[in-house]
Amino acid sequence: MELSKHMKKRCFCIISNLTLLMMTGLSYAQTIVIHPNTIISFSKTYNNATLDMSNGSFIIKNNATLTINNSSIVGTLSPTNPTLFTVDGAGSLVMNTNQVNITATNIAQHPTTQSLQYVIQVAQGKVNLSNNTFTINQPYTAGFLITTSSIPTTGIQLVNNNVSNFHGVFYLISSDNALIKNNLLNTNSYGNIVVMGSNGTITGNTISFSGNDRLGNSMDIINSDTMNISQNLLLTPTCHGVYVLNSNNVTIDSNQIFGGITYAINLLSNPEFEAQDEYVHKLAASLPARPLGATNIVVSNNFMSQNRYGIAATDITNLNVFNNVFIQRFSDAVSRQFWTNNSILLQNVTGLLWTNNIYKEAFTQDINGDNSQSMTIVPFPQTGGIVL
Repeated sequence: MELSKHMKKRCFCIISNLTLLMMTGLSYAQTIVIHPNTIISFSKTYNNATLDMSNGSFIIKNNATLTINNSSIVGTLSPTNPTLFTVDGAGSLVMNTNQVNITATNIAQHPTTQSLQYVIQVAQGKVNLSNNTFTINQPYTAGFLITTSSIPTTGIQLVNNNVSNFHGVFYLISSDNALIKNNLLNTNSYGNIVVMGSNGTITGNTISFSGNDRLGNSMDIINSDTMNISQNLLLTPTCHGVYVLNSNNVTIDSNQIFGGITYAINLLSNPEFEAQDEYVHKLAASLPARPLGATNIVVSNNFMSQNRYGIAATDITNLNVFNNVFIQRFSDAVSRQFWTNNSILLQNVTGLLWTNNIYKEAFTQDINGDNSQSMTIVPFPQTGGIVL
């Protein structure tokens, strides 16, 4: 039967609209409501969807894999919905190129204590996150990712993610072979990257304002073995830049650490009993007892500028420090020489190699500031402090 002119015109419009959508790449994301404690016991994939997790959560188990690609996720964390993704039973969570917006509800801000709520909690299994953006509406409330100390994890990969405003970011406790690479962490409080494990790589990350002016280091390496920390950019940490506690075979190479209220790099065998390290002590206490000691640590090719102090170390065996640049500023020559003296900064360090490290006095922007010393570059001596 021959189509009427009206029907022909309508068909032509429909076909034209479909062609336009295909040419422009437009698509309509499907909205899917996730219910509380949704069990993933068989592998499942969401592509180009909107996941409404305002009252829902996933539990991944039985070796299943939950994969989410190119999607928008809206989730709510609260005392009654403390975790959005629980990975258990050797399950896996894979997330690629998603926008995740979290709302914290009925969680009082607690900047000096650890969070009880997390977006992702790993009891047993793997996590692979790449090219995602994660944000939360309220600072000092909920954390992002945590593993458990009682069940070891391995092979977690966190690459090219943008994480902002969380109260604790990557907590890899009893976790081996982790890769943390090219992530951007901004204004997150408490610990930003905390690793307790072996054979980990932390490289190419940018961490801005770790601690969010309340509490938190950029990186904490605790009770760990064979760790590589390289080419990271750490901007104005509230506490330490890189904090290494009771760990062996650690390489800290080619990082840039700007600003901060204390040490750019702090190396210890025994924890410091200071208020700002309260969360580190609690995390360390969650692990099985381990003999105290830190050995074979290399600090090389780092650029440390305007930190209150450069490097401190206590009770370390075999410490090799070379090719580092220190830029600091002191009000007078006596203070400069005192606070750059390794006889004060390095306590009970045996097997110290200190070579080819240099120092430069920082510029001042004060109207009446004295910049007469700021063009002088001098060797940083192993003992005795800086004399310009």
